[in-house]
Amino acid sequence: MVFISGPAGCGGTRAQQALTAQALSQIKPPDPNKDLQQQLLVQASQASLAQYKDYQVGREDLLTITVLGQDNLSREVRVNGQGEISLPLVGSVKVAGLTTRQIEQRLQELYGSQYLVNPQINVAVKEYQHQRVAVTGAVEKPGSYEIIGPRTLLEVLAMAGGFSSKPGSQAGDTLNLIRHQNAPDLAKSTKTATIQPFSPKTETIVIDLRRLVSGQAPELNLPVKNGDVVHVPFAGTAYVLGGVRRPGQVSVKENLTVSQAVAMAGGVDPILGTYNITIMRFDDQGKPMSIAVNLKDIVARADPDLPVKDNDVVVVNESGLKRSLYIIRTLLPLPSGSYSMTSF
Repeated sequence: MVFISGPAGCGGTRAQQALTAQALSQIKPPDPNKDLQQQLLVQASQASLAQYKDYQVGREDLLTITVLGQDNLSREVRVNGQGEISLPLVGSVKVAGLTTRQIEQRLQELYGSQYLVNPQINVAVKEYQHQRVAVTGAVEKPGSYEIIGPRTLLEVLAMAGGFSSKPGSQAGDTLNLIRHQNAPDLAKSTKTATIQPFSPKTETIVIDLRRLVSGQAPELNLPVKNGDVVHVPFAGTAYVLGGVRRPGQVSVKENLTVSQAVAMAGGVDPILGTYNITIMRFDDQGKPMSIAVNLKDIVARADPDLPVKDNDVVVVNESGLKRSLYIIRTLLPLPSGSYSMTSF
């Protein structure tokens, strides 16, 4: 058994206890799910087609080709299954995988080499190909979605209703973008995403979820392609028991600490609880271990505010004396002020 603890004595003046209680009452539990949801909606609402100037044309896209001063050459053409379009004079032109700017340059070269002097050509995407992506995990509306045109991770998450608001189903700290290996390797252009093998035919791009929705790392807002799976893993779960107001489970994310976990459980019960806490967890070898800490020492920064891990059980120890006095007072009510219950 491993113990990490500071002084846990029951001494101290009333003034010191009141000061500590005041400090503890100011600890507010974090609500990372609410923050993520708000940031997601803000970032998704700011999405614009201007972000897609580098969109690569694909099969079934409908293009508008405008040749200045040559109405007989201007037309709408759909990219065929081979990624080509057919135009007067120049015949079949391979366009799949090119941006509209690159297609313009290609057509200017083809027409300018034999047919036109200094041709001015504009290419625009009128209809984008239909694509299907799946959104799974800790989102409000998991499922399969049809998207038209280029879409980013933030937009697809917004289409799925954002992050789950169900108790015990909150999003974790990462997002997994799972795609076929033959899709463009967009993650190579960013140093902040890591690629991990998922299966022989797919790859998984692991992205920091909070950095993504904060807008501080726009390079993480990757374009979503046909056949992609956007998976939001669920947050881990820990349990806060003993002398707290609302014992139960809490979501483990965003470096959740012991003091925050206790605050999320309503704080220390003023009648039954003490400041002595025992963290029960399994080590890397699967063996049970215990860590003893004191909440007053954490607030006073005498002890570190340890991070809570998935499947931890945080027990706020109850005072046997306080419980006995509580029972006695419940059964045999005494005049107010006949005794006081001090904190341990």
